[in-house]
Amino acid sequence: MQTKGVDEVQHPIEVETGFVGQFRKGVGWYVYPTTRFKTITLQAFWINELDSNTAALGALLPHVLKRGTVSWPDSVAIEKQLESLYGASFRADVGKIGDKQLISISLEVIHGQYLPGEPDTLHAGLGFLDEVLNRPRVDHADQFDPEYVSQEKELLRRQIHALINDKGQYAMQRLIETMADGRPFGLRKVGQPKDVERATPQSLFAYYDQVRHQSPFVLLAVGDVEPETIAAYVDQHWAGPRTTLQSIVPYAPHHQDYEVVDRQPVQQGKVNLGYWTRRTLTSRDYPALMMYAGVLGGFAHSKLFVNVREKASLAYYAYARLDAALGFMVVGAGIEFQDYQAVKDIIAEQLDAMRRGDITDQEMTFTRQAFQNDILSEEDLPHQLIGRQMEKLLLGGGLTGETLITALEAVTVPDIQRVAEDILLDTVFFLTTDGSAGRETTHTDE
Repeated sequence: MQTKGVDEVQHPIEVETGFVGQFRKGVGWYVYPTTRFKTITLQAFWINELDSNTAALGALLPHVLKRGTVSWPDSVAIEKQLESLYGASFRADVGKIGDKQLISISLEVIHGQYLPGEPDTLHAGLGFLDEVLNRPRVDHADQFDPEYVSQEKELLRRQIHALINDKGQYAMQRLIETMADGRPFGLRKVGQPKDVERATPQSLFAYYDQVRHQSPFVLLAVGDVEPETIAAYVDQHWAGPRTTLQSIVPYAPHHQDYEVVDRQPVQQGKVNLGYWTRRTLTSRDYPALMMYAGVLGGFAHSKLFVNVREKASLAYYAYARLDAALGFMVVGAGIEFQDYQAVKDIIAEQLDAMRRGDITDQEMTFTRQAFQNDILSEEDLPHQLIGRQMEKLLLGGGLTGETLITALEAVTVPDIQRVAEDILLDTVFFLTTDGSAGRETTHTDE
């Protein structure tokens, strides 16, 4: 599938969700001007294609940048600087949307108008971010501090092993890897342990140098901020063309009714089913798909929770979840090993009920109310607003906020039936006991 660059499809000014801004030639800025918060939240992103050769480097980089800069060479000095910014909050992270890895540095600082003397905390915060992003502490000219890199590698190794040991997360990741079938969206945002081992102070700095000068960059701000201020900062510090940001490639199936059984010494079975929905956040009837997933398994009143967990008592949990960026749905349940086939049968029955339109007025009402509460709660969380805008940027559009609530209110049962007809089972992943110290993985096509 041929994809367009975001530069080609993104409107210069986004106003629907309260954000204003633009993205051109690989550089962007977005501002959510609001007096709702007493703080200003700034978050800078470098956006990269997920790649097995660089995923671990991308996961390490923000945390090494957070450790020290030229002006503030260690954590103690950085903490002192944050205190001088009236107790500002400083975060480094790596994220993933679709087939993109997002390296981010963020700062939340009290707006100067709420402080004695009304200091210019916005420009002070922008200066702090600029120092972290562009003037990191280095050991000689071409490598990061070896001690910092070694410590962050150990922390990342522990994070990866913790994900592997969390069997619910492990089963989900294995399902997505199987559905991806070698495509980038199946890669972990933190990379693999072997890739972490290979990272060196030199290779990490070389990667940083490449990202700093070439990767698409965007700065987002939420608070009582003039958009012109952020635009001027980005124009001054990040001007110049960068790598074209490609839109996320929607998911297309490589399998149908494909089954993977993974046997390990586990105490509880995990069954995850992946479905192709043919729709992403930008689809006209995505609100109908949201209602479909919500009625099916989004909340405690949903069909999966009621029928698999409460009525049949066959699951510890049961849910359905959409990937808005890629366009697939995952159904998951924690079960007893011997109940695998019975659980799959009940899940299939609920999907049949959705296709028949066997949906009550109460299910529709409760689902709309639950979505409305979730959407409105985002309005109180600056980082949620920023995440929502980043998803829109990478996808090239989509309904959010009050507009999405209105669209959900208009969804009817026939609308849900229409999207239900397009739901296709791709892959089933079952994590079960091995019954011994051994382990095997089997694959079957039905």
